Amino acid sequence: MSSASSSPRKGAPPAGLVRSALRWLRPASRKDAAAGATPTRIGIEGLPDGVGLVPPHVPVSLVAADDSSAALWFPALVEDAVVAGPVALVASSAAWADGLLQRPALQAAYRAGRLQMWLLAPGLQAEVQRHGLAPLVEELERTGLQPGHALYVCDAQGLLSGLSVAELARVSRQLSALCREHLRPVVLGFFPPLEPEVLLPALRNLCQMSMHIATLRTEADRWSLGLERWNTDAGALFQTAFGLLHDGARDRLAADGTRTRGAVRELVEAVDQSEVIATRASVDGQRGVPGHWRIVDSLADMEVAAAASVAATVLIDAGQASDFEARARLVHHLRLSRPLTLKIVVRENVGKLRTHSEQALLQLGASAVVYKEVGFSRLLQLLQDINAQSHTRNVHPDYEAALDSFMPARERGYQPPAQFCALVRGMLDRTHGIGLSHSLVRLTVLAQIPHLDALGACRTSRDGDLFTADHGSVYVFLFACREPDVELALHRLFTLPLTQLFASQATDCSDTGIRAMAGHLQESLRKGLPDYSAFLDNRPPQVVAPANVAVTLSPDLPALPADASAVHVAAGPSVQHRPIARRAVPHPSMRSMA
Repeated sequence: MSSASSSPRKGAPPAGLVRSALRWLRPASRKDAAAGATPTRIGIEGLPDGVGLVPPHVPVSLVAADDSSAALWFPALVEDAVVAGPVALVASSAAWADGLLQRPALQAAYRAGRLQMWLLAPGLQAEVQRHGLAPLVEELERTGLQPGHALYVCDAQGLLSGLSVAELARVSRQLSALCREHLRPVVLGFFPPLEPEVLLPALRNLCQMSMHIATLRTEADRWSLGLERWNTDAGALFQTAFGLLHDGARDRLAADGTRTRGAVRELVEAVDQSEVIATRASVDGQRGVPGHWRIVDSLADMEVAAAASVAATVLIDAGQASDFEARARLVHHLRLSRPLTLKIVVRENVGKLRTHSEQALLQLGASAVVYKEVGFSRLLQLLQDINAQSHTRNVHPDYEAALDSFMPARERGYQPPAQFCALVRGMLDRTHGIGLSHSLVRLTVLAQIPHLDALGACRTSRDGDLFTADHGSVYVFLFACREPDVELALHRLFTLPLTQLFASQATDCSDTGIRAMAGHLQESLRKGLPDYSAFLDNRPPQVVAPANVAVTLSPDLPALPADASAVHVAAGPSVQHRPIARRAVPHPSMRSMA
């Protein structure tokens, strides 16, 4: 067959190609070229310590984790290879091979015979399972492959997928023998879609198939070249990654000076590693703010200031509860638009974050949340401690989807029993498996206290904090409230001490326990439960104080009128606290004893 391009429209394979034992490949050129002594580069500029060179005599596996990485890397890789010497390229796609020849350097090399191209034909994988790489190599050598060629197989995943351990071991031995015979590199290229968690262990562990493994992946507007194992001028590297930038003028990638190391990536070096960008509110009133910190006035200014950051630390104030949405969106945007080496720290300044808000910020991309109680000197130490960290959590690209699991229902306060059960189950389902702990409290109402008075004493100010009632109890659901915080939360919700309203208390903070308690309430619905919505909606903000319970007013409040049967609770009376288990029993007065 005469020389042809890699495209099937320019030359069809002969009949019986798949059935022939030695003819799974269609050569595009049979010209030979002498081997060169020039080192072969890896298609990426500026990598240190010989990392940017493809070694000969050993198998090399190069993995593109996404389409943009494959589109940038492999054409540059082949261009570097033909500069160093003749190249034999085995492609799995005619369209991809045709695309390569649109690049002037590769087209010139192809016409000069320095680039020879073959296409993998259907049925080759079955032959590899039966005989390994031997028939493939024989056919390549029969149609033009020489020991002086660099051999690039793209995409090699089709040859290796589906092979058993024994078959992979045979392929590994044959590949190692081929590398020893060749003067120039032998490279297996892997394109997406692929499964790195399956592919990389196979390349790393099975029979030493490849002692040099590198993976390129996109990170925001940058790329990262991760070396699973690689031999360099400075020695062997394991689990080391280099940050890369795209040079648009040359359409190539170049190192940006960032290096990380380890399975959980630890920052080794970066050009802006010591830089801190802080909002003014996050350091307001603090003494000893380092002079090299950049202080910005607003979140919009922060977004602009961090737009080109690689490994800087961003310090954002948490603001008030009403400011959460803006902070959360900024954290999510910075995490997705900047490299994983950027540190994002949120510091409480004027208010306290709710537990679910803190967890949501961490899920959206924050590196740490610093509590209001932490002093500034401890904050400085914390920033130093996390300076070498990279972000490791997976962040959902859609903001609403990432946040939804951490947010309560957009309801608060009293709910009819059926609605209460539905809302509680919905919040449990949505937050299942993300580590948020909720609490459901059943408070048995004292016999002398009307339900309306007990319900009217409850004031909720946060979404997801709900309450309802059956015939004998008030139920309170506290979203993202851990068990140690239940008592404090209840005393915040009720305007009178629990001892004046309730006889007993049962609390459950487990998913199964809350569902069981809500299930009992649901069962009671079949017998009929009152809905107090209309009464509570029209009820003034006051509660009835029991006649036989002493109420101690704050010295700052006026004394109650003699006939007062209600206590106005807008500001909340100051009452001595007595736990339910130690309720005081009213004693007869001295006058009656006389």
